[in-house]
Amino acid sequence: MSPKVARGLLPLLAGVFAASLATSALAQEDSLLDWSQTAARGVFDLCRSDAPDAARVAEHGEVWGWPSFQGYQEHPEGYRREAGGDSRRDYQLGDASTYVEATVQSGTVPSVAPADVRYFRCNTDSDQPVNPDLKTYFTGLYGPPTSDTGAGTVWLTGAALTPAATGEGPDAEAAALKAVAAAGPGKQGMRIELTRERGLDRAKLTLFRNGPAPDAAQ
Repeated sequence: MSPKVARGLLPLLAGVFAASLATSALAQEDSLLDWSQTAARGVFDLCRSDAPDAARVAEHGEVWGWPSFQGYQEHPEGYRREAGGDSRRDYQLGDASTYVEATVQSGTVPSVAPADVRYFRCNTDSDQPVNPDLKTYFTGLYGPPTSDTGAGTVWLTGAALTPAATGEGPDAEAAALKAVAAAGPGKQGMRIELTRERGLDRAKLTLFRNGPAPDAAQ
């Protein structure tokens, strides 16, 4: 992996990004599943383009057809959210309907001080079985999953690649955070998790960066 890619989820080339989103927005889908897969991939295209700034993701999401991202009250324990919101797109096909919900947030993680760790999250929920398609999507980007069990599928990159982070849920995410915090300034890592819970396919992408905000570093 090149140093440019290793620095994280950097903006895609503008022309490729715009073409991809335009195609997603205009595609006439043949089924509820087709539409949901396209919408879920579109969320992660947006996040990969604008991370680690959740405000930019929301702004560009609205440009490409997502309803306004609404603020919410979630404050993960030990985290300080600085930007974020959630949005939901619905799709009707005949008498049936479906939806994809997107949630983004970014900020700092004071609980790991003195390490100066920032975080970015990009999550989707869908009532359609979109995770097999997202598994193909993320495998194409990051290679085979680090862990793939009946409970879920996990990718780990960079300093987040630690055995304790291969499980599912908050404890595994906390292990990825601790690994990045311990790795020292300039290190970063990402954790992606696909699960199915309560009839919903859930995808969670979390990026941890050990170091000050980009503007502060300039």
